[in-house]
Amino acid sequence: MNAAAARKDGPDLSVIVPVHNAEDHLPELVGQVFALEDSGLRCQMICLDDASSDDSVAVLRDLAQRHPGLEIIERTENRGAGHARNDAWPHASGRYTIFFDADDTLHGEVLAEAISDMDADPEVDVAVFAYRYEREETASFTDMGYEDQKILEQLLQGGRMTIGSVENMARLLGFTNYPWNKLLRTGHYKRAGMRFGSTKVNNDILGHWHSLLLARSIMVCRAVNCTHIVHPQGNNLTNAFGAERLTMFDALEETYDFLEGRPDLRRRYAHHFWALANRLVRWARPRLDPALHLQFEARYADLLGRLDLGDLTRMRTKHAADLADSLVNHLTR
Repeated sequence: MNAAAARKDGPDLSVIVPVHNAEDHLPELVGQVFALEDSGLRCQMICLDDASSDDSVAVLRDLAQRHPGLEIIERTENRGAGHARNDAWPHASGRYTIFFDADDTLHGEVLAEAISDMDADPEVDVAVFAYRYEREETASFTDMGYEDQKILEQLLQGGRMTIGSVENMARLLGFTNYPWNKLLRTGHYKRAGMRFGSTKVNNDILGHWHSLLLARSIMVCRAVNCTHIVHPQGNNLTNAFGAERLTMFDALEETYDFLEGRPDLRRRYAHHFWALANRLVRWARPRLDPALHLQFEARYADLLGRLDLGDLTRMRTKHAADLADSLVNHLTR
């Protein structure tokens, strides 16, 4: 089916947004999404309310009166953003889908351009964008993290956009696991069984790996599609370092389950997975409540116990000898 016919039959873009106590942010984001229709794109927006205790649902119902493309799913139990995305995903009917957050800023003109580029190449299943941070308390902007900038520059080589195979784009597995900087070809990922993790912390790791490793081709774009708002209160799950942080290992285990179920992918990309696990552990360990250190180390040891000897040998001889040494040292100490 060509793009013109698809526009007659259904939306071009589905935007899936988990909502939890976001009443102040919803009108602006809904406006940003449906402003895309001015460029000729038909939009579906699915907001799944994850048991908000504020007036988020009332705000959404009011907005839906003005925007017929806005659909609301209500949940009475708070299960986290990963479950919300997974529950909303079957309802997506657009040719493309983006998973977004309620309190961030969407740059719709970038999505419109990417959809045009992806329509021109039906083998491209995901577009990965640059992003920026805004510090809410100062309204100041910062670029992406340094490592993310480095990865994008290595791939783009000064250009606006590049397209390549998963093998050529494997550096992106080390990109920060955000859900909102990727535009997905809906039908392809539904057939492939893409989903997000079941944990409240780091549920986006599995979605990130699915979106890259299940793609036929990947498009990387220099354009910024999202301004991620960093809130000063420090009460989001990213900044949680109590017992909930231990579920980081559940998220990693779930992602490794995916790799173990596809041995060819595991052999080719295991060193990227173990680099991610090592990096997350190094980041979380000094921030964790000291009372949880023993549990934390035990969980990491359990995860390392799944390390395949062949993968370890390939790491040591071909990919990342220092990483292999670090993993072995942790296991044998």
